[in-house]
Amino acid sequence: MKFGLVGVANTAVDWLVFFGITHYIVTDKSFEPTAKAIAFLVAVINSYIWNTIWTFKKEYKQSAGKDTGKKTAIFVKFLVVSLIGWGINYLAFKYTRFNLNQGQIIALIAASGSATLWNFFGNKLWTYKK
Repeated sequence: MKFGLVGVANTAVDWLVFFGITHYIVTDKSFEPTAKAIAFLVAVINSYIWNTIWTFKKEYKQSAGKDTGKKTAIFVKFLVVSLIGWGINYLAFKYTRFNLNQGQIIALIAASGSATLWNFFGNKLWTYKK
């Protein structure tokens, strides 16, 4: 449940940053994949913070405690899971938007949905594993 709520918030962050860039900063359609990458990275930072202090708080404390090295290792694992998730997200967005010629909203839904399972299980079973 917590992961889902954080995911919804992250999707909102991702989409708001994307729309802010593509509607107010660079409106050229060819820049959309870059805007999607930027928005996703902003959402990853938000996701790490909320998943660490709320969703997987217990697992994080048990795994890392006060050990800075372990905290760094958890962040690196989170980053690896997120980068793979970003790849899945990015490819789904680009394929849906440009190959299937769908609108921004459909492409964003495909991108967000495509990486959700990977991100949950990658973080639950590896990043925050007790």
